[in-house]
Amino acid sequence: MENGWDINAELGSGSPPDTIICPIDKAEMVLVPKGEFTMGITKEELRHVFLRDGRVNQVFATELPARRGHLEAYYIDRHPVTNRQYNIFLKETGHRAPYFANHPVWRKSMQPVVFVGWDDARAYATWAGKSLPTEAQWEKAGRGTDRRFWAWGHDFIIGRCNSRELGLGTTSEVDLFHTGMSPYGCYDMCGNVWEMCEGQWQGGSFPMRGGCFLGSATFVRVTCRWSPEDPVNGAPWLGFRCVKEIPL
Repeated sequence: MENGWDINAELGSGSPPDTIICPIDKAEMVLVPKGEFTMGITKEELRHVFLRDGRVNQVFATELPARRGHLEAYYIDRHPVTNRQYNIFLKETGHRAPYFANHPVWRKSMQPVVFVGWDDARAYATWAGKSLPTEAQWEKAGRGTDRRFWAWGHDFIIGRCNSRELGLGTTSEVDLFHTGMSPYGCYDMCGNVWEMCEGQWQGGSFPMRGGCFLGSATFVRVTCRWSPEDPVNGAPWLGFRCVKEIPL
């Protein structure tokens, strides 16, 4: 079931507002303005990541090279899709439920939905009249234009995201880390759950971004890339958010 909505009708005339509400899933979405940004990291930055991690992890080398990109303006969900939102989608469409759909650890209303894969996330996005972000859209929303490593800045600070350093050991509600927001106001771009994107990682696998509650500081950087073992059924640390492009 597809719920198309005309974003131009929502915006009206004049400059796009900083935030809108999706009329389908009621998600608050924030504006990422058009313009250039830097995607990826340099070899020197990679060396610093290796030093911080205490080892040479070639996974981080997939963030090379640093390159300039240009994106038109778009909106992105302020938060990852929650169980509450996903349950509405399930009731309206009859789509398959996630694994452990009623498990108390993973199924609180404001936790991000997990144990879903790319086909599930795409189905939700289509139902909501949106799409999954490309890696470029996700990364710009997470780091802005100043080449920061984490959503809030260039230095890692414990308590600004749900990473291993925080010690929760599970997903957290999506609106907790106010000091960890990205330059455009997105929550959980670092930690909590990895987020599905469109594109390709190593071997043609789907990319995920942002790290999760199990990841240490180097793995929750906004340029970090990875892919899950099971892209169909997901994992307890894999979620997603959606974007809405603004037609030219």
